[in-house]
Amino acid sequence: MPNADSIKVAVRVRPFNQREKVLQCKCIVSMLGSSTQVTDPKNLNSRKSFHFDHCYWSHDEYTENEQGVHISDGHHSRYADQAKVFNDLGRNILENVWRGFNATLFAYGQTGSGKSYTMTGYGQNKGLVSMICEELFRGIREKQSPERQFHVYFSMFEIYNEQVQDLLSKVRKPGGLRVREGRKGFYVECLKAVSCDSYEKLEALLREGIRNRSTASTNMNATSSRSHMVINLRFKQVLTKEHCLKQSEIDLVDLAGSEKQRSSGSTSDRFNEARAINLSLTTLGNVISALSDKAVGKKIHHISYRNSTLTRLLRTALGGNSKTVMIATVSPAHINYEETLSALRYAERYIVIMNRAVINVSATERLLRDLKEENSRLQARITDIETAGAVEERETLRRLILENEIQLREIQKSWQQKLEDAKREWEQQYSTLALVTVTEEELKATLPYLVNVSEDPQLSGVLRKFIKTGITSVGRIASSEEDIVMKGLGILDKHAVLMNCDDKVTMEPQKGARILVNGVPLLTRSQLKHLDRIIFGSCVFYLYVGFPQERSEKDKIHKYGKDFFLSEIASDREFAQLHLGVSDKQKENIDPNLTRVFHDFTALVPVVMQANQISQELGKNISFELEIKHLAFMDASGGELDKEVIVRVRNTNNQVWVWSKERFAECMLLMEDMYKKDSQENLQHDFFKDPVENIHLGSAQVWLESLAYCMRYEEQVDASNSQGDEEAIVHVKLLPCNADGVPLGEEAAVVDLEDLLGRRMDFQVQISQCLGVKWIKEQNSRGIQIGFQIYELPIVFYTNSSWGNINPILAYSVHVTIQHVTMDFLNYLKTHAIILELFGLQEGCPEMETSYADIPLSNEGTVLLDMCYQDSQQSCTSMDSGNDFSELRERLLHLELECDKLREENRVLKTENFEMRGEMEERARQGPIPGRFSGQNKESAKSNPRSCML
Repeated sequence: MPNADSIKVAVRVRPFNQREKVLQCKCIVSMLGSSTQVTDPKNLNSRKSFHFDHCYWSHDEYTENEQGVHISDGHHSRYADQAKVFNDLGRNILENVWRGFNATLFAYGQTGSGKSYTMTGYGQNKGLVSMICEELFRGIREKQSPERQFHVYFSMFEIYNEQVQDLLSKVRKPGGLRVREGRKGFYVECLKAVSCDSYEKLEALLREGIRNRSTASTNMNATSSRSHMVINLRFKQVLTKEHCLKQSEIDLVDLAGSEKQRSSGSTSDRFNEARAINLSLTTLGNVISALSDKAVGKKIHHISYRNSTLTRLLRTALGGNSKTVMIATVSPAHINYEETLSALRYAERYIVIMNRAVINVSATERLLRDLKEENSRLQARITDIETAGAVEERETLRRLILENEIQLREIQKSWQQKLEDAKREWEQQYSTLALVTVTEEELKATLPYLVNVSEDPQLSGVLRKFIKTGITSVGRIASSEEDIVMKGLGILDKHAVLMNCDDKVTMEPQKGARILVNGVPLLTRSQLKHLDRIIFGSCVFYLYVGFPQERSEKDKIHKYGKDFFLSEIASDREFAQLHLGVSDKQKENIDPNLTRVFHDFTALVPVVMQANQISQELGKNISFELEIKHLAFMDASGGELDKEVIVRVRNTNNQVWVWSKERFAECMLLMEDMYKKDSQENLQHDFFKDPVENIHLGSAQVWLESLAYCMRYEEQVDASNSQGDEEAIVHVKLLPCNADGVPLGEEAAVVDLEDLLGRRMDFQVQISQCLGVKWIKEQNSRGIQIGFQIYELPIVFYTNSSWGNINPILAYSVHVTIQHVTMDFLNYLKTHAIILELFGLQEGCPEMETSYADIPLSNEGTVLLDMCYQDSQQSCTSMDSGNDFSELRERLLHLELECDKLREENRVLKTENFEMRGEMEERARQGPIPGRFSGQNKESAKSNPRSCML
């Protein structure tokens, strides 16, 4: 391909965020030169390596200077700061733009991977967008002259749910702006393009666009990670001396988060938002795949640009007329391994894509140049004609020259008029923005205020709600100019009242209003403190910034991100031991088993809050509550079980469901869809069409060690839920007995466990009663059952069900037999427990039954534990004799039997030795016995060698 140029691909790894620090995450990304490696946290020997044009290590080895800018902490530091990324990528883009090429830069990565930080920056750390624009205007100032004029037009829009919204317009058009196809490709109809003559004016527009994006995001209960943001700069170079006009377009794109969708399967086809996100990113992936295949020589008939709004508008950047740079941002944390690996694989496919960029010269300018050249030729012809005396031809040529000059003046007039109109519109808009900025800065210097916090740092700190002296209302509806208007899920018409008096600000929630301050519900009027974290409704996050005298240069407002808010809520509940801001020494004491589930829990906190609010506003009164399954549970050997986040759901009939986080995510998307459409369809029909089910309430451990010594065990054990709270008390007995089921007395107890080897053992498990069942206290129409397993039997034994009784009599007993006690079984008794699982029954749910057909029984009709081995042996011998596993299993069983026999013989020998030692000591005291080894005694010793042993 002539003049072809491949897409430049870079990858950047960020530092740990607050959540990852709390979770003590491990770094799994490493970089060396142009190589990036990612290590599988489950298998440290498994590493994937990728090669890119640029690899930026921004994880550590940096410090913060007095201005708050991140810089490398030494000459040997690998840290790549914002300036390093700009010098490599941004300057290359500007060089191409000055030459007249189109240029595109877009960032890709999972939500929270650092895309927005790289693109727009944070605080004093300017991003690529600001640095590119600032450098562009610096170049304009240096090169500006009467013969060289430059014009910059700024546009900014986002793509959300396949709809395009103009971010420079405060009014969001229903259905979005239309995407049309013109002579130069796809474009957005009626998109505002504002002329800028300085970086300061462009920066004001950029702030206004982000402000509008943040406001819309709050009102829609969405986040920027769900939308694509595109900044478009049209740069025109009017070179009058060369009679040339170069036009370049710079597209700076921040793509939506590429994390796994909240549900899978049919969900993406069922719900609009998930479908839209999937559609744009999936179509983009398909386009990249097709272009990659085309680059390596495969025959591609069709590239699906038209399948999504995003790919239509990025067609120039992908395989078209543009110099394109792609930067992938990744998280270094082991908890994001799959997303990081996916982003690196995705970025790797861009390397082979070839674009065909050409210098863009305006058709209008070519026409002007052609007209001027034609006039020059005509004027020369007139001079020749005047010499020859051809009057008629001379007049014709003059008429043509006049027509060309009229056309030239019209074109130039139209061009100048457009410039003047654009400048006039911009001056009017800029004066308004400047006035707002000045007013905000003045208020900021004197008043306390609320500043918004978003999931995306790019949108945080944009909206300021100033608290003026006196009383200020907060809610959906403003009764005066002083009131603060907030929109979002769960915000009431009048949500709270703020009072600014005597350099103190107090807040009082109104009736029915939900407000959390520092993770704790606000119930009465309370004084706010500097940097308090406030959540209004279910998903509107604000940080309170106090009076100027309360503020300090050391305040790190940026650390109070949305993750901090959510971690604070989680730490106040099930994760009380995970406090934020603890020292490194304290972090070492945090249970590492909680870190993974803590990550899931904090991610679901706002979603559950929204679900409860939607249910309330739709009048369904369905409640959702997050829980940690197996948080306080143990297995039969006393080890911890894997923990996971679940959602407990209750309806108006007090029926209960327990959902996995995947199931909850599916239903949540449906609720959001119905809420946005203000639909009053029956949610119960959608959510609870499945029959009710039994609920796991808790478990109790009954240790079996007493049976190893043939001793009776009787106890009232607590059945506790996963949070460690008591759900009921279970009266249980373990009774050693004979084959007929008659309990053995104390005389049957043994001291040496080996005395039981090879013998038959019988015992009974009796569950007589439950006491104080909370499940039935809540609603007396409910019931309970208890289930448990023994040894290696793959069968669950269930008691009879009991309904409507807080203290039910279960009277359940099972007789268990092992015909040949082995050391393995004795070890099991010494180290294991029976786990009694308490299940709650609801009206309409089936009771659980024991599958007796699958239970091996002895001749007396008792449950036979020996079948655990016999069944395995029979199944092994029935397999192909050439099967290695079968042979090994058979040999193992044979060795176990031989080992048991040897243990028995050893026990007999020890007994005989003990008796003979006593006999020898007695005879030694009586003196030697003559003729001990006489002939007949020698013959006897030969026949019974054991009699000679000491």
